[in-house]
Amino acid sequence: MSSTLFELNQLRYFVTVAEELNFRRAARRLNMTQPPLSRHIGLLEHALGVRLFDRSSRSVRLTVAGERFLADAVDILKRAESATLFARQAERGEGGSVILGFVPSASIEIVPRIVTAMERRLPDMRLTLREMMTFEQIEALQAGSLDVGLARLPQRTSPVHLRRIFSEPFVLALPRSHLLAEKPALTIEDIDGEDYIGYSTDRGGFLYEVVSGSFNSVGVRPNIVYSVAQGHTVMSLVDAGLGLGLVPKSNSSICMANTVIRELPLPESFRSDLYLALGPKAENPLVARVVTVIAETLAQPDLA
Repeated sequence: MSSTLFELNQLRYFVTVAEELNFRRAARRLNMTQPPLSRHIGLLEHALGVRLFDRSSRSVRLTVAGERFLADAVDILKRAESATLFARQAERGEGGSVILGFVPSASIEIVPRIVTAMERRLPDMRLTLREMMTFEQIEALQAGSLDVGLARLPQRTSPVHLRRIFSEPFVLALPRSHLLAEKPALTIEDIDGEDYIGYSTDRGGFLYEVVSGSFNSVGVRPNIVYSVAQGHTVMSLVDAGLGLGLVPKSNSSICMANTVIRELPLPESFRSDLYLALGPKAENPLVARVVTVIAETLAQPDLA
C-alpha cells in the first residue's frame, strides 16, 4: 500500500459531494465534470477500503463510515489551510511565536508599551514574556530557548550581540515628608549624607555601577541604609520613608502615595541604558520584525 493514502484534493472532492449529496451539483461547484469527480471518489474509497457513499439512480447518501470520515476530512482540510497560512506568514515575518526576555526594571513602562505595539502590528504572532536577569538572558539566547532579550550591559564580555536601544535619565525619589521635597531646585550634591536606598552589586550590578560611579565622580557619599536589585523595590522603600533613591525615569510611573519624584541636573553619562540582546535566531524573519517593532516603539520621545 502507498504511504500516501489519499490527496488533499480528493478530500475536498469528498467533502463537497457530502455537502451536496449530488455528484452533478458537486462537480459544478468544483468546476469539473462529473466522470472525473466520480473517479476520484472511487480512488479515495479504494485507498480507505470503505464505501463512503450509498448511490442509487435517485439519491446519494453518506454511509456510516462516510459520516465518520467527513468530520476528520473537514478537520484535515482546515489544518492544511492553517499550515499554509502560517508558513506564508512566517516567511513574511508576520506569524509564529517569539519568546522575549526582559530585565525586571523594564517591566513598569517599557514592556507594556512593547506588548501593546506587538498586538497592534503583529496580531498573528504569539508572544511569550520571560522576566530574566541579563546573565540568564545571555545563557538562554545561546541555548536557543530565548529569541530576543531586553538586557543591561553585562559586567563581562558578552557572547551575544548587544545593541543599545533605549536610554533614559535617572530621577530622584524621596519621601513626601522629607525636607528636600520642598526645596525649589535640587542637585546631586543634595544627596550627600542623606539616608539612601542603593543598588546591590549582584543582581542590580549594572545600576550599581552607573550610580556609584556618578557619585564618586562628584564626591557624593550618601548614607546607604539598604541595597536592593530593582528600581521598583527602591520606590517601595522610599515610600515607606526609609530614605532617598535614584531610579530610571520609567520606574517613576509607579503611583506611590508618599513619594515625590524630582528631576536633577545630571551628567549625560548618568543614564539608565537598555540593550537589545540577540542570539542565533536574529536572522529569523519574525524575530527581525519584532526587533523593528521594539526599536520603533522605544524611539518614541515620550518614553525618554
